[in-house]
Amino acid sequence: MIDFKSIRVLRKGDNEVEIVHNPTSLPLIGKGKQGAVFKLSSDQCVKVYANQLHVLKESEVLKAAQESGIVPKLYEVGENYIIMEYIEGSSIKEYLESKGNLTEDFTRKILSLLQEMKRLKFTRLDMRFDHLIVTKQGELKVIDHVNSFSLEKQSSRPVKLLKCLGKLGLLSQFLEQVKKIDHQSYLEWRDSKRK
Repeated sequence: MIDFKSIRVLRKGDNEVEIVHNPTSLPLIGKGKQGAVFKLSSDQCVKVYANQLHVLKESEVLKAAQESGIVPKLYEVGENYIIMEYIEGSSIKEYLESKGNLTEDFTRKILSLLQEMKRLKFTRLDMRFDHLIVTKQGELKVIDHVNSFSLEKQSSRPVKLLKCLGKLGLLSQFLEQVKKIDHQSYLEWRDSKRK
């Protein structure tokens, strides 16, 4: 296996991490504030972290949610990395932009995902659109779980999801479908149309 353990990332301030040492030829999939993700194989990737605390936080979430199927499979946890399943697909934003509409079936998948996150006791349901991946099989997976149990960012309302749907012009359609499927959630979220 390629020696990804020699990869080092550093975070300064509130910025994305910077890759400060990478002697490998592994393709970079993405990076954020906690780490950088590299593709290891067709079914595995490694996330290299700037802070060991983030390794612990994200690995705990992945372990707790393994049986649910809404998160990538966990393969290995190291001092500054996690090897997990590589999820092939597109962000929910890219998916919805390509479709141009939101089907009731897809709304049900979003609601089911949110219900599963609540069941697993995720305290942060307010995930970014690029942290929701639509697989080639049409399933939804959540990636980037460092703050999933964060006490400082608690949100039982998917505000960012609702805002992004608004920007895509799909919020009214989504809320009308939620009204039919899960009236209680509709009552909690309907004021988002006005924001």
